[in-house]
Amino acid sequence: MKGNYHRYAANFLFSLNIFIFFLWLFESKLVVPQWLQPFGRMHPMILHFPIVLLLLSMVMEFFRFKTAYNTQGFYQNFTSNLLLVGVISSGITVIMGLFLSMEEGYSNPVLNWHKWSGISVFFIASLIYTYRNTSWYKAPVAKAGALITTLCLILAGHFGAALTHGDNFIWQPVLALSQPVVPLEEAILFDH
Repeated sequence: MKGNYHRYAANFLFSLNIFIFFLWLFESKLVVPQWLQPFGRMHPMILHFPIVLLLLSMVMEFFRFKTAYNTQGFYQNFTSNLLLVGVISSGITVIMGLFLSMEEGYSNPVLNWHKWSGISVFFIASLIYTYRNTSWYKAPVAKAGALITTLCLILAGHFGAALTHGDNFIWQPVLALSQPVVPLEEAILFDH
């Protein structure tokens, strides 16, 4: 029975890849119907789940070929299942984000960077999951894939934060340290 769930999940992942590729290819021609827009608007609510799962699975994938872990069946199965759940949930999050981006009012260049980095996370993690048990998939490939996926996750998060919280949301407290302190009487509203 366990093998059936794994096979169904892998087939679902394959279907998600095709569907996301289709959405990406025909994005300019598609219109999201109103009844489906709430699904897209759940993107900000759901996206934290795959981020955590993928980051954890990338850390485990990075160390997967260490001798201490390479021989442990539990470690290998847990990493594989965690990666599968992370990739599937990131695929659902990407679909939600694509639907949300098709609504009016989203034409920011930062949105394109967010979209491309998020889609990259999904496709790269899908490739890692698909090929991680082949003979050519060795420690250097696993480490490179984990680092690239993590970098794409960080970029997607940065651009997503810029969309929702404004430019330099992450670095603003650090940049504020170098700005001179303005007395309250001379402060300009919203500038200081």
